[in-house]
Amino acid sequence: MRTTTAVGRRRVAAACIIGNFLEYFDFGVYGFLAVAIGHEFFPGGSGAVGLLKSLAVFGVAFAVRPLGGVLFGLIGDRAGRKVSLSASVALMGVATTLIGVLPGYASIGLAAPVLLVFLRCLQGLAVGGEWGASSAYLIETAPSDRRGIPGSFPSMAAALGLIFGALLSLVFQLTLSAAALDSWGWRVPFLVAAPLAAVGLYVRQRLEDTPIFEQLAQSDAPRARLKDALRRDQAKAIFVTFALSWICGVGLFFLGTYVVNFLTSTAHVNSTRATVLTSIGLAIYCALCPVAGRLSDRFGRRRTLLFGCLGHLVFGIPVFIALAHGSAVVVILALIVFAIFQAPINANTSLVLIEMFPASTRLTSGALGFNLGVGAPSGFAPLVAAALVVSTGLDYAPGILLVGVALICGLILLLWLPETGGRDLSLDVDATKSGPAPRIGKPGVTEAVVP
Repeated sequence: MRTTTAVGRRRVAAACIIGNFLEYFDFGVYGFLAVAIGHEFFPGGSGAVGLLKSLAVFGVAFAVRPLGGVLFGLIGDRAGRKVSLSASVALMGVATTLIGVLPGYASIGLAAPVLLVFLRCLQGLAVGGEWGASSAYLIETAPSDRRGIPGSFPSMAAALGLIFGALLSLVFQLTLSAAALDSWGWRVPFLVAAPLAAVGLYVRQRLEDTPIFEQLAQSDAPRARLKDALRRDQAKAIFVTFALSWICGVGLFFLGTYVVNFLTSTAHVNSTRATVLTSIGLAIYCALCPVAGRLSDRFGRRRTLLFGCLGHLVFGIPVFIALAHGSAVVVILALIVFAIFQAPINANTSLVLIEMFPASTRLTSGALGFNLGVGAPSGFAPLVAAALVVSTGLDYAPGILLVGVALICGLILLLWLPETGGRDLSLDVDATKSGPAPRIGKPGVTEAVVP
């Protein structure tokens, strides 16, 4: 089997980081500009009602993520990781650019929010296929004992995209009047998607496919089919993937899109300060992702993931009590605590997603489990959190939701998550059936599982 050179791995890293950056910049911009978008597409009623409607549309995109995951997963397993990566970044670029030119409610009435929902669904399809394909590229081309850092790149790139989206949104908030931001200013960040998508597509088209896929393509193994994603013998692996992806998604979307709205609407923090504070929190999380990935090479995926779940279980409510305080120092400390426990979850989700499943159906089955968790259950979490604050009057209500999700997911992972670190990625059986877990020893030393 062909090995990937250091230069080749750097090229793969650049291509995947660019694509993930774009996808989450596009997705994040919507969250940071949710209030302005609510004014444009859902006029009338109070500002809180407009925000809730806007966040509901944010969540709708996640309902179609499982479909996008299976669709692009099939493409990746049948036609190659390269084709899947290129198609997902192209679709995201087109959908986001069209949101930037979509007429508002005042121009075309009810058709405006309907078309917004449709374009958000296209974004959901694209993101549904992006994470699995980029993770496969990064992890299938990495040495078996050094997958942690490259496996953290999708999470790191997603944070960078959200930060860039936040700062670009901040520039427009500072330089434009509220009326200008509501009428046309919010559109500009979406239009930035066109050149970014073109760059991402160009870089990805220049990649070779992964050695694992090339080996599969040359073998007599049957190509993945839709029913392979629903095989009963993979139900346990898909369920475990759902659990780790659910807590991964809830934490990321809380940090990346909900906190800024929580600070402005609940803690009554100035929108400019809220955006800056959220960006600082994302930057800290971004820096911790590769650290968490490397630690998982040493201590194992299972221990690292359970550490993150336990942290949210213990500190979920205190973090939101601190965020509701509104003081800049207290908010930053709360976001640091949040990031310390979220980075291990997100960095290891990509790794387990690829290491868990058989080589021949890795993207199809893995993307289904991943997007079932990070799709609707995670995508609607900001909406549920905002609704809990309104209905209960408790500033820390989002923390209760986070604790509940961490408890459920943590128990599932504790009971059924196998250790996947160092696993032979050419095996065509999922990790729940491949015998005893590998022993994680000193850095650089792993024992591959032989079924």
